[in-house]
Amino acid sequence: MSGFKEFAITQASKRLLPLLGKVSDESFEKFLILAEKLASGDYPKFVAGYLLESWRKRHPQMILLRNALRDINPNCRDTLVTNLLLRCHWHGHELREKARAQGLPAPFTILISPTMRCNLRCEGCYAAYYSPRDDLELNLIDRVLGEAKELGTYIAVILGGEPFIRQDMWEIYKRHHDMIFHIFTNGTLITREVAQRLAERGNIVPAISIEGFEEDTDARRGKGTFQKIMQAMDNLREAGVPFGFSSMVTSRNVETLIGDEFYDMLIEKGCYLGWLFLYMPVGRDPDPSLMPTPEQRRLLRERGAARIRSEKPIWVMDFWNDAPYVTGCIAGGRHFFHINSKGDVEPCIFQHFAVDNIKEKSLKEVLMSPLFREIRSRQPFHENLLRPCMIIDHPHILREMVAKYGARPTEPGAEAIVTGLADELDRYAAGVAREMDPVWEKEFASRGFSSGIK
Repeated sequence: MSGFKEFAITQASKRLLPLLGKVSDESFEKFLILAEKLASGDYPKFVAGYLLESWRKRHPQMILLRNALRDINPNCRDTLVTNLLLRCHWHGHELREKARAQGLPAPFTILISPTMRCNLRCEGCYAAYYSPRDDLELNLIDRVLGEAKELGTYIAVILGGEPFIRQDMWEIYKRHHDMIFHIFTNGTLITREVAQRLAERGNIVPAISIEGFEEDTDARRGKGTFQKIMQAMDNLREAGVPFGFSSMVTSRNVETLIGDEFYDMLIEKGCYLGWLFLYMPVGRDPDPSLMPTPEQRRLLRERGAARIRSEKPIWVMDFWNDAPYVTGCIAGGRHFFHINSKGDVEPCIFQHFAVDNIKEKSLKEVLMSPLFREIRSRQPFHENLLRPCMIIDHPHILREMVAKYGARPTEPGAEAIVTGLADELDRYAAGVAREMDPVWEKEFASRGFSSGIK
């Protein structure tokens, strides 16, 4: 993108965005038409055109967008829209295409865990074992984000541990004001003061972990946690800070996470988006019985995220059932990867194995490791993109990769997923294939949808 065009779009955004929450439906449509005309490149034009078509159909997600433009704090709205459209989708897209032309991967987002410390002691978690000495150095985080932007990556997902424990991270969010930070948090540290600080910063979207309703959430995270989460959501809504949720789908809470009541509650609280992740038997003391059964995986496909998106003004994403729309697994630097608090570079937040450490190499070097290159070369792992994962859907592939490249476990107990749990995961994967292959054939293959595997 030329400097003049970038300047023109920036100035136009600054003038138009304050009006979008107040304009008529007709004027809002005119803005979408203008955005489509200004879009540079096939992908940005596709996105802009899709938004325009969806608005004309009054899709719930466009109602969500309209509500967001009206209700979000003006500083958050202007910063996030500018960073998302200008930095990520336009300027970032050009940089990512340039990187790919040079044979480099160009991930859409980078996942970083600055700390594994946490103020809660959730069931099955191991945060109590960590101290400030285990935190990732601030100057290293700063360096990595700078290198990421050179590749066109302008979205950083911040995980943990509990990210809001680290007060020094506020300097990172300020220094990289041209990025969007999506912070996964337990929510209990989001006071009114923190919410106001987030509004002033403008480039941060929290995602609050919630297991379901009060009983399920408190059972895992401790008595009183659910009410603290509800208060955090109130604080964010009152400050005008857009936020989402994150739910770990287990065999015990599937019915809650496909039910209207849960999402109606979140919408009432002011939640704009959310993530559904399947329970993964990783880390210390994994419990495979908590994995959603193959039958529950099918139920999630039928009544989960896609249905909610089509019926309600909240953008819910399912990392497994939405995989067809991103052509399967996106780990290994294809669209994302993870750097843990020790600097280990992992293919995925759930794959606790590494061959490189970011303290010793540049971002480009770790993304071009033989392990990451082979992961990308084998994606997607199967023609059925509803079975995208090499951890639980094709566990033999993960075992092959770990053995072939000598990937080391990055936390105690990580090796169990390729050793002691191997037979159980193979049986699970076979069960998922029996359930999900007919679904793939009916919903995708029969309509000409292809995984791209030759």
